[in-house]
Amino acid sequence: MSRRTATLAIVCVVAAIGAGIGAGAISRAVETPAATAAVFAAGASPSPSTGAGASPVFSTASPAASPAPAASPGASSGTSPAASPSTAARPPGSAPLTAKGFKVRGTVVPIGYPLPMSAKPKYGPGWHAARVGAPLPYQSVRGIGKNGQLLRAHDGIDIQVKIGTPVLAAFSGVVVDPRTKWRPWAPNLYGYVVVIQSTEPTSPGYYAINAHLSRIAVGIGDTVTRGQVIGLTGITGDAAGTIPHLHFELRAPFLIDQTSGGVFRRLDCFDPLPSLLAADPRRH
Repeated sequence: MSRRTATLAIVCVVAAIGAGIGAGAISRAVETPAATAAVFAAGASPSPSTGAGASPVFSTASPAASPAPAASPGASSGTSPAASPSTAARPPGSAPLTAKGFKVRGTVVPIGYPLPMSAKPKYGPGWHAARVGAPLPYQSVRGIGKNGQLLRAHDGIDIQVKIGTPVLAAFSGVVVDPRTKWRPWAPNLYGYVVVIQSTEPTSPGYYAINAHLSRIAVGIGDTVTRGQVIGLTGITGDAAGTIPHLHFELRAPFLIDQTSGGVFRRLDCFDPLPSLLAADPRRH
């Protein structure tokens, strides 16, 4: 074999090896996004990050955006990061993420109706109706009494139904302990209660409070789905002697500037009636 022939043979071998390595690298590059997509498709979406806002679990900008590989499996690395929740497109009809422009009497939060269609409920005393006693720090105020004491207002709406009516989860989310969120909690007022914090993309961090229950079917920390039975209506707490009802509240994951009766407060409560009417199956 001549020197020139040997040199050509070596070059061909090197080229062949290089082609094999290159094909393997390309194969791995194609498989990686597909594998990543499969992992995210099989698992749950990442939990929202804890923020230093009014809510102990969600920040006012929750939930966290999905990782870029899951949102766009075919995109190459080095592209721009995933959009933040404040700029990312949200589902139509989503609840506000901040207090800016929030309407305490006109905001509709997407919820499931908290009672079954067969319950035949009636709407009783609503938001800001007069209530006995001094307001707690997280409760609404309707004015100042003659003695200078703040007058407590109703923070929700009483939906009148028979005792023992199933109560349904208004959100898919997590059952939370109200004692860690609203202090001091008042079990003598609320009685048996189930509080759900929403993990739905249209209402992240919002709370649904269901009070005066006779029985509770879930525990703190449980994950529930919208429409799931979470308890039965009753007359516990300060509901004894009243028309049996479900006391229902919605609360935001941020504080809202509110003035009533000349008194200014920053609270997370707001009128739940617009949301209830929008979800009421008898109106559709």
